[in-house]
Amino acid sequence: MSFAQKVKTEIISKPIKDDHCKIAFLSGVMRGSGVLFERDGELGVDFRIGTEQGAEFVSLLLKSLFNYDVREISVSENNLSKNDRFEISVTGKEAITILKTLGILTGDDDQLTVDFDFYGKICKKDCCLRSFFKGLFYASGNCTVPTQGKSSSNTGYHLEFTFSHVASAQATADKLSQIGLSPKVTSRKGKYVVYIKSAEEIKDFIAFLPAPVSVLSIIDLMINKEIANNSNRQKNCDLGNLNRQVTASINQINAINKIEKSVGLKTLKDDLKTVAIARKNNPDQTLVELADELGISKSCLNHRLRKIVEIANDIKG
Repeated sequence: MSFAQKVKTEIISKPIKDDHCKIAFLSGVMRGSGVLFERDGELGVDFRIGTEQGAEFVSLLLKSLFNYDVREISVSENNLSKNDRFEISVTGKEAITILKTLGILTGDDDQLTVDFDFYGKICKKDCCLRSFFKGLFYASGNCTVPTQGKSSSNTGYHLEFTFSHVASAQATADKLSQIGLSPKVTSRKGKYVVYIKSAEEIKDFIAFLPAPVSVLSIIDLMINKEIANNSNRQKNCDLGNLNRQVTASINQINAINKIEKSVGLKTLKDDLKTVAIARKNNPDQTLVELADELGISKSCLNHRLRKIVEIANDIKG
């Protein structure tokens, strides 16, 4: 089960108590995937739900609020696959009442218009806004996170909503901004996508719904990824330090050999000569190990080695 499916399963795992929140949830679902149609002179709406459990959840809400029995639930394909969708049709005279109650249609029955104000009267209460976003995410949202135990390059953090109209996408982006997030809007294959790529903001959105189990899951992923990143940074740092130590040791040995061949180590001061001989005899030792053997501080040893390299650099040839 994908992370998005886990979030959606959690969304419908608890019943919605208040009628106004039930209305907001259904409004979000229909705003996210609903398509209005006219059949035999009657207005209706088709909308898609990702799972059979979701379709049952929506059907129960329609029954609870409007005493409406869903007459038709169809599956998009004969053989179930991960891309299957359960399609619900709401038709008949009740459809207009339902669509007006959900804030999707406005006006008299003989002169109805679509209300494109997603976040109007339906979402005035904070609890209703949360329920609306639950329905919207369930119908048109998706969320991916890095796969634990695999290379993080296979996927990153990404949350999105897909819309048919740019106005709907922009209104959603504006509302997400009002609750402290930083969404962006783009177009893709004739659709408009509102998306968030920040792991922290995706966590905050899921917490806003709320879906606490999914929040804990994404926090766990973030912590594990940070631990892995810190480990990699430490390894890279250690490797960098090792490379620098090896390069410095080679330069020091080359300098000592140059002095020995040209003027001899006996020309060095006693303290420098002692260090030169020790370094030549112990090329693989770290500065700390070599300093301990000589009974001097690391900084003192480093200073004397730099002096030896300077002397070698001043020798011509």
